Amino acid sequence: MTSEADDLERLIASELAAPVPDGAALVADRIRARHGDSVRAIIFYGSCLRMRDDQHSLLDLYVLVDGYWRLGTRRLYAALNALLPPNVYYTKETEGDFTVQAKYGVVSLADFARYTSPRSFQPYFWGRFAQPCALVYAADAAAAQAVARALANAVTTFVRRGLPLLPAPCSVQALWTTQLAWSYAAELRAERPAVAQQLYASAPERYARVTRAALARLPFPAAAEVVDGTLRITAQCRAHGATALWRIRCLWGKVLSLLRILKSALTQEGSVDYAIWKVERHSGLKIDPGWRQQRHPILALGAEVWRMYRKGAFR
Repeated sequence: MTSEADDLERLIASELAAPVPDGAALVADRIRARHGDSVRAIIFYGSCLRMRDDQHSLLDLYVLVDGYWRLGTRRLYAALNALLPPNVYYTKETEGDFTVQAKYGVVSLADFARYTSPRSFQPYFWGRFAQPCALVYAADAAAAQAVARALANAVTTFVRRGLPLLPAPCSVQALWTTQLAWSYAAELRAERPAVAQQLYASAPERYARVTRAALARLPFPAAAEVVDGTLRITAQCRAHGATALWRIRCLWGKVLSLLRILKSALTQEGSVDYAIWKVERHSGLKIDPGWRQQRHPILALGAEVWRMYRKGAFR
């Protein structure tokens, strides 16, 4: 590994050490009590991390485990988690007068490493975890290092997949906002396209630092230069076919998103209610609750998702 690659892992490790709100620590403690010593690490990310707030919305966490079969959940849930991670769970935790709500995905540490690496075609994991994260819990130093390495790989994969989409030289802002927009388009998401600009604006200096550190990891020559106060990247990469590949990612990613929604309904872990809340919150449209009373509710939910997609509730 080059010194620049080491620099990237050190940057990520520094980010992971950032303090977290009390609510995130409380949820992490309850998750560990629920799932036992199979939990290797717990990552905090998303809007509540950016705002350093545990009350304005649901906390977003990821639980990294050593395997899917010792979590204390049904074997069906474990099998579905292994087949199409993550399983997503909703939880509401109370301590005294303090209450916090969260959702958390569960994925094995091995799968997390694989899905954040350049071997992973879909951006579901590397698109999320190229963004800032905090480490709420690590079982030991090896687990913490594995998380830092996976997140550094996520940044590297993100930059590697994004540069062929843009003419050289390109600004770091253009790289991240363009790539974030494509990543969002590869899922069924309720957020509007402007969210990519908002995410970048929340930490532009951070995105510049990790992008510069990721360049030495790329399989093609790339260099950073400050021009008129703007960090620009010049990369000698093959751009032909890059947009077509992303269109395939988007199509296949939406199929996987629908399968994850249907899987959540089957496991009945509260994540469908969260997904419905989020769609209604961002779009202003209401999902017909009648799907729950249908003879085949999973199929009815799929039909309702398609109907809402056509109405523009998500993209």
